[in-house]
Amino acid sequence: PDHVISGVVWRLPLLTEQRTPDTLQVERLIGQKAIDATRMALAEFERDLGQAPGTVMRLPGYFVVGESVLEQVRQINVLKDELAATIEKLRLELNLVPAARPRLMRRALGAKFSTKQLLRHIQCFDGAPRLIVFTWAGHTTATGRVSVDKVREKLQAGAEARASRESIRIEDTPEYQELRALVNMADTVVLTERKSVAPHPRAMLWFTDSSRYDAMIHANLPMFVLAGENTFEVRELKNFDRNARQAKRPDEKHRIEVLPNRDLFLPNRKSKEAAAAPNKVEEVNVASTYRKA
Repeated sequence: PDHVISGVVWRLPLLTEQRTPDTLQVERLIGQKAIDATRMALAEFERDLGQAPGTVMRLPGYFVVGESVLEQVRQINVLKDELAATIEKLRLELNLVPAARPRLMRRALGAKFSTKQLLRHIQCFDGAPRLIVFTWAGHTTATGRVSVDKVREKLQAGAEARASRESIRIEDTPEYQELRALVNMADTVVLTERKSVAPHPRAMLWFTDSSRYDAMIHANLPMFVLAGENTFEVRELKNFDRNARQAKRPDEKHRIEVLPNRDLFLPNRKSKEAAAAPNKVEEVNVASTYRKA
């Protein structure tokens, strides 16, 4: 706190069910109230009373600091990664599915601990931006990777369960028909799995005069930026209104669907030029915790 020159955070209402309501009112905090809320948020690893499982407490915002805190933040993030690696090692030793990670973590630490709150990184930039824009991401999707053999295992189990439950031939189940659609694909082929992500606040940062942002982060926690010679512009987070955010992004990637209604797609191939392109933040020599996916 002694390094803080200025800052703003926005407190979001606690979600009591696992869905985002149509409207969310944000509460703007500055000064000591912002610092106190941030200290609590950075160390809040358990769900609050009444907080729905599967939801995460978020406190978007930023602080301008007079001295670098980058190394301290990096050390904290390394510890978070080591904890995640320990959970993953135990999962593999017990031969459990990836979805078992939160269960293993809660078994070790306590029933109210939240994996998302425990492992989320803190973002820090050792530079002064010219502009920070806070917005709501209302139509975001997360992408994962799954091999065809794992998809086959899931469909086979689903077909057998449905056949037994409905007393029909396994060949007559929709899962079996989907299995047939994969007949010409090798087990080792890796598909892209797309999942919808609940609306959440994000922040974009500009360090150069370019019209393209240099970094875009999920604003789960306040970020830290270094003070510069000039003040910078901040476009603050507004209230969330689902009805005002119906338009989807125009630059959504086109993907080839493998199975209808299962959100499984052939992976997009990045060009060699795109794969070799350096991170824009690194281009402007801003040391940070930020890495683009």
